[in-house]
Amino acid sequence: MPDVNIQRLYSENRDRLNLSWASGKRGGGRTVPLGSLYNPQVGMISHLNLTHPHRFQVIGEMELAYLRSLDEASSERALNALFNEHLAVVIVADGSDPDHRLSEICDRQDIPLFTSTMPGANLIDVLRQYLNLELAEMIALHGVFLVVLEVGVLITGSSAVGKSELALELISRGHGLVADDVVELFHIGPTTLQGRCPILLRDFLEVRGLGIINIRSIFGETAVRPRKTLKLIVHLEKPGAGELASMERLPMNSSTQTILGIEYPKVVLPVAEGRNLAVLVEAATRNYVLRSRGIDSTRQFIERHERLMAQDAGEHLLDDDNYE
Repeated sequence: MPDVNIQRLYSENRDRLNLSWASGKRGGGRTVPLGSLYNPQVGMISHLNLTHPHRFQVIGEMELAYLRSLDEASSERALNALFNEHLAVVIVADGSDPDHRLSEICDRQDIPLFTSTMPGANLIDVLRQYLNLELAEMIALHGVFLVVLEVGVLITGSSAVGKSELALELISRGHGLVADDVVELFHIGPTTLQGRCPILLRDFLEVRGLGIINIRSIFGETAVRPRKTLKLIVHLEKPGAGELASMERLPMNSSTQTILGIEYPKVVLPVAEGRNLAVLVEAATRNYVLRSRGIDSTRQFIERHERLMAQDAGEHLLDDDNYE
């Protein structure tokens, strides 16, 4: 996805935010780079801020009144602080008329100046949501992204391991498809990745022997989801001869995978004849939900085992004392 172009931003939000382009029309080609949401040096959008640079500065009636109250020298210092190298757009909200000095500087520096009848706080909320979606850092991964029990589950594994066939069975059991083959993950929050499907692949699933099938047409609207927050990774793995029996049966240390700096729980499912992978994925998802609530089944079992061993040891000591 390309960087956000100011002209595109204006076109896509003009009606929703009731925007008008007042000055700085030569600045429409300016862009805001992807991945800039969490730049600690530059904020994204704010009311008038003269101490910390922001790419989008929103000025309402109160801020305009403050600028008008300044003497000429103070006003010049304030405007110099506002028009820093990172500034992309100035928006005058509350239905206010922009100060002529703002218009002149925007024209001179090719900084787009928009006006809106919306209250500044509402405008910031709406535009921040738009920017969060458009400017999020993105990575494309190979896999199938599903909504299982309303949990976003990414199924990974080598080619031909059976990811799409597993996805088809899960969909037939009432779960939803987000993306097959290529999953786009967007960093929309400090600890949140949202999975989406590339436009070309939406609604489609490729299954060996069947070819490409349209999930929406076959299973209905509810079988396809536009996006979902990633919560769990399930990795399919074909073990070699004898490896399945040697795998750890009570893993104490949960496996994880880090994507764009965020650590996610990861479950590795061996693929072998006779295993019902759809049921296993459902069980892994339910187990993830329990773990997120502080319930660890493996640890509960081990603790119960240790208590019973301690109890048996105590009874043996009593028996030995009685024997003596």
